[in-house]
Amino acid sequence: MNVIQQTRQDALALFEKVGLPSKRDEDWKYTDASRLADLLELGEGETPFSIEGLGITDLDAYRMVFINGVLDKSQSKLPADVSMVSLADVQSDVSDEKDCEALAQLFQISGDEPLFNGLMALNAAVATDGAAICLADNSVLDKPLYILQVSNQNNALRHGFMLGENAQANIIEHFISTGEERALSNAVTAVILKAGASLEHTRLQQEGKKQSHVARVEVKQFRDSSYTFHGVELGGILSRSDVVVDLMASGASCSLNGLFVLDGRQHVDHHTRVDHKAPHCTSRENYRTVLDGRSHGVFNGKVVVHKGATKTDSSQSNGNILLSKHAEIDTKPELEIYNDDVKCAHGATVGQLDDKQLFYLRSRGISEVAAQELLTFAFADEVLAAMSNQVVRSYVEKEAFAKLPHGADLDGLLG
Repeated sequence: MNVIQQTRQDALALFEKVGLPSKRDEDWKYTDASRLADLLELGEGETPFSIEGLGITDLDAYRMVFINGVLDKSQSKLPADVSMVSLADVQSDVSDEKDCEALAQLFQISGDEPLFNGLMALNAAVATDGAAICLADNSVLDKPLYILQVSNQNNALRHGFMLGENAQANIIEHFISTGEERALSNAVTAVILKAGASLEHTRLQQEGKKQSHVARVEVKQFRDSSYTFHGVELGGILSRSDVVVDLMASGASCSLNGLFVLDGRQHVDHHTRVDHKAPHCTSRENYRTVLDGRSHGVFNGKVVVHKGATKTDSSQSNGNILLSKHAEIDTKPELEIYNDDVKCAHGATVGQLDDKQLFYLRSRGISEVAAQELLTFAFADEVLAAMSNQVVRSYVEKEAFAKLPHGADLDGLLG
């Protein structure tokens, strides 16, 4: 039994001990995880399908393609200076113990992690594949790395991104499902940024109307490293995501951005936690939610400033627009400060579109419907402005605003 197999066994034992989260858990107060229980027993869907035309087809990028949780090497291409180890290649007995040891670091779960829940342990126990991607010191990816993950059945993936000192990369994870089968995607991504490394990381969840999605992003940052995150939630019926960032050394900075556009009976629950553990670190959070129909959004963002983390600079903003009287949002920004000499701020807003702004646009000859769409676009697009790749941003804009009641009209209004 190699180290991967042993770690899987330990993770399964932990899941059997703690089970699924319940509403008695404060972090799951507004999300009913029991809705996922029967999905754990679903049989496999129809595996063969084509991915032609799926995803961001005009993006000039290196690619990795996972189909139903398994890497399709024939459709994947990485540059020579990027090393990659596939979980599927080493999860059986292999001779290369170094690869096993490297991957095992992604599977270590004690149960003491911030925002821990049994679904994390389940992922480590049953993940079918994933990739440990390493960039050497001073490496700079000349193009984004686009990871397309397509499914029509239950799947579990576990990725790891490690950037060496002063390395730079832009990585996009895109989750899509085909058909309308009920299924569960369970994804974990671990990120380690060495001194001076810089990563822009996008997670775009665009799965089917009956799909459920649970995800966790764990980030550990060292001296002067920079992490920029874009979380976009458009699809699925139930989605829960946790983003946990450790600022472990002086000068580290992170920027977490999120856009959720919900309609129907969609339920999206997003938790963030940023731990300032060293002096002179910076964190920024900006999340926006647009809710229509009977959708329900949940945002909980916690910033913890530990002892010794002097000169911390942290701000957090969560804005929410309700387009329907039946839509619902629960928002809770939090600060825990155990240190003096810090600058921290947080805030949340919930409401409808501004009547004065609507009146101004109407007075310029713009119809009421068009004015509402323009204001909604401006509200949401502020978050997307942080995306450095214009092709990715344009794709997200088109897909996000197509969900608005009259979103198709925006193309004409915006030219």
